[in-house]
Amino acid sequence: MNKNFIKLLSFCLLGIVCFACFTSCERYPVRTLLGIHERIDSWPEIWYIYDDEVNTKGSLEPKKWESYTGCADWDKVELSFACLNNPKRGRKCIKLTWIGNSQDPDSGYFGFGLMATEYEGGIVNMSTSEYTSLKFWIRGELFANCSFKIEIPKKSGGTWISRTLTASEITPAWTEVSIQIPNIEEMTEIEYDISISLLADSTTNGGTVYLDDIRFTRD
Repeated sequence: MNKNFIKLLSFCLLGIVCFACFTSCERYPVRTLLGIHERIDSWPEIWYIYDDEVNTKGSLEPKKWESYTGCADWDKVELSFACLNNPKRGRKCIKLTWIGNSQDPDSGYFGFGLMATEYEGGIVNMSTSEYTSLKFWIRGELFANCSFKIEIPKKSGGTWISRTLTASEITPAWTEVSIQIPNIEEMTEIEYDISISLLADSTTNGGTVYLDDIRFTRD
């Protein structure tokens, strides 16, 4: 058999195997690795918004808000998307820290958000995604009167879904949280994928939370 033909056949078989391996992975599809964006109105079965990195969706890359705080004089405020301290899976996780003392103001917040698009004011239509829940892993420690809030804001104000966790619901061990999405077909104008905050319900010492594998699912 012609040696050139054998080399060509071997190369083709190797390409098929590599392609199958890449396409079998939901978290890192081959089109993403090659820089080819999928259609904006197509949705993976599981969409990881964060799993070591803030992930793209189609040609739209979520944009991080600047961190913000209602109590600027607190001792320690930190937001990292590349924390290496005991992630749930992979190499990194998100760390959100807001530590103060009892003399601080009795209200305020510190947090971040992910815009649905790479430009200000852009919107995404998620109504055809068929997602039924927003899931994530969380661990950390909150002091009294500090709570954790995650939500999907509406472009016109208000929220599509929201969940608040109190200090007693967050522990040093990783815990999975699942939030049901009741009417995904109504989510036609998504300007922010998620918004996450630590809130001071009254005078508090704040706290620290770690987040990992934030994702939309169909189960």
